[in-house]
Amino acid sequence: MQAQVPPSVQATRPDGRSLAAASLCVMAPFFDLLGWLLAIAGIVLLRRASFSRTAKLLLVTIALAPKILFIGVRALTSPQGLSFAIEPRNLATTSSLWVWCIGLMAFGVYLVRMPRLRAPNPNAPIEPGSRRSPLIPALGFLLMAVALVVLLGFMDGFHRIDEAGPGRWALRHAARGNVAEFDGSELASIDATENHSSRGGSSYTVRVALAGGRSYEVTTKSSDALGELRKFATTANLPKGKVRILRRRGSPWISGASGFSAEDCVGTYELVDARNRSRSTFEFWLAGGRLSGKETVADPQGRHVRTLRNIRLSDSGDFEFQPATFVEASQQGKGENLSLSFRWSSQPETGRFVRNGLQVGLQKYTKQ
Repeated sequence: MQAQVPPSVQATRPDGRSLAAASLCVMAPFFDLLGWLLAIAGIVLLRRASFSRTAKLLLVTIALAPKILFIGVRALTSPQGLSFAIEPRNLATTSSLWVWCIGLMAFGVYLVRMPRLRAPNPNAPIEPGSRRSPLIPALGFLLMAVALVVLLGFMDGFHRIDEAGPGRWALRHAARGNVAEFDGSELASIDATENHSSRGGSSYTVRVALAGGRSYEVTTKSSDALGELRKFATTANLPKGKVRILRRRGSPWISGASGFSAEDCVGTYELVDARNRSRSTFEFWLAGGRLSGKETVADPQGRHVRTLRNIRLSDSGDFEFQPATFVEASQQGKGENLSLSFRWSSQPETGRFVRNGLQVGLQKYTKQ
């Protein structure tokens, strides 16, 4: 006769939907963009899961807490001025890196403590070959060391290039802070090389050589690092040939070879809207070796000026900037209501320098 499972046990046994929801929530912290999709799918499945309310809340916390926490971490650690991310995946930007490393450390601790957890009875006779092997604890210590090295980026010379004052730049490491500062005269070269693996995929090694024989190197899987280097070379107005990018296919890219430089952007660009009786003017100049600018808008309601902060320039003529926060108060006449105007944006605006002009959005400006 087959034994029957009590109804209470059947009611508490999770079904396939519940197991899938729990798996998705647990896997979500181990991935970045994919982790958000896994978390959303897991939370949707949790609505009809057989878990208790406390268990559902715990799974939702596991899926979302690391990612939400790192939104604040990235905001606190983000640079205030110009910055060019060469290795975007580090302990200050990626929650999944923390999760993987903490998981690896926890497994290493378990291996170190395993002989103690399985300690034999001290009164039992010692049998031949029953002595504890040091290999398992040694493997645990090795895993903890690897996790610590990966998390703190000990193998990376730097992670990004930050503005460090007028005409000066800093190589910044996520854990060690600024590791070196330099200006255009102290920079010997920046070389980026694409490395191809036999298992597929590419990595990119960026080496910065400074005066005095100092050099710093980082290897990244992100191809965006090459675009960041091109923007840095043009934004910093580096001399021709200071930055070289070698790809497996195609000709190498050398800074200044296109003939476009920050000096070509200096000037005044104007747009006149006769219908609305308004005039918009962009002015660009060089300050501290890099491009600075402002926009002046004049219309019947008044005139205001906004500063263009953190201008990033590409050798193709494309540029992006962060407009300063704009607040304006105006009153049409005595006794009239006071109107306030506020403009703020967290996203940079973009534009492009063209022949004898400038284009921002759909508006085209003429160089004066």
